[in-house]
Amino acid sequence: MFSFRSICLGAVVALGLLTAGNAAASRESAPQSPAASVPGQAYDKFLASAERLYDSVNKGQLEMSLKQLADIESQLRGLPMKEIASAEGVRALAHDVAEMKRVAAAVMPDEAKWKRGAASLRLAADALAHPDKPIWHRYRSVLQEDIGKLAAELDKTAGKQPAAAAVHIAYEQLAQHYSLIRTAALLRAEPSKIERADAVLRYASRIYEADSPKPELVSGTLPSIREAFRELFPQGGAASETIVPPLGAVPPSWGWSAMMGTFIVTILTWAGWRKYKYEEAFGGSPSALRREERQDAAEKLIGRWRRKK
Repeated sequence: MFSFRSICLGAVVALGLLTAGNAAASRESAPQSPAASVPGQAYDKFLASAERLYDSVNKGQLEMSLKQLADIESQLRGLPMKEIASAEGVRALAHDVAEMKRVAAAVMPDEAKWKRGAASLRLAADALAHPDKPIWHRYRSVLQEDIGKLAAELDKTAGKQPAAAAVHIAYEQLAQHYSLIRTAALLRAEPSKIERADAVLRYASRIYEADSPKPELVSGTLPSIREAFRELFPQGGAASETIVPPLGAVPPSWGWSAMMGTFIVTILTWAGWRKYKYEEAFGGSPSALRREERQDAAEKLIGRWRRKK
């Protein structure tokens, strides 16, 4: 027969095992909090995928790029969205993925758009993984240089109507460089700053494209552009954080950020010129954007993400 002591000891052990089992079951069934899911790890994984996509795109590996893009889309649905500064940031990130899918699905994919999309995604992923020192902050100097070129071309063509082709090229280069960092900025910055930059560029585009723009309106675009882009970046940053490596001076230790500097001042400038000349020849507007089509693509991706949730 069992003694009273052994029976009590067995009851205590059984109770302990039951309690431990219930606690483990509760942990498995309970939803994970943002802290428990470690947002940083999810962002690091997303960044690694974006880096692989960027590398494949620039090597011309279309099939591999499509697989990696599908992986990024899947990861996007699982990102801890509470860490993103605004709903506009979530929408912009979804739009970048949807736009890349749309470009890839074209009968003749636009290589320049494909590369810009991969670069934008890479900068956005870096902004999530490294919120304190994101790479996109380094492009302040690039945009300042673009604005300086635009100012010089406007000064050369002062009083001439309509604006010279060089003005359109300078504006288009600024707009394309800005589009590269726009999503990254929206993920961490105040949406109002990005909305102001958007509005300023749209207004300037209308002025430059007018048949007979008033000289005071043309000259009045520059102060607004300068102010909008000055507010876009954090104030008081170290000089080393705002410098993009010049063409031909790419130290290997700088890694991807150096490569992106070279990419910005070469590929995009050439793509902007090609785009302008094509649209000039066929009657299109140099800065025309198919906003509704891109918005529809983003909305569809967001809708699928919400249904999965």
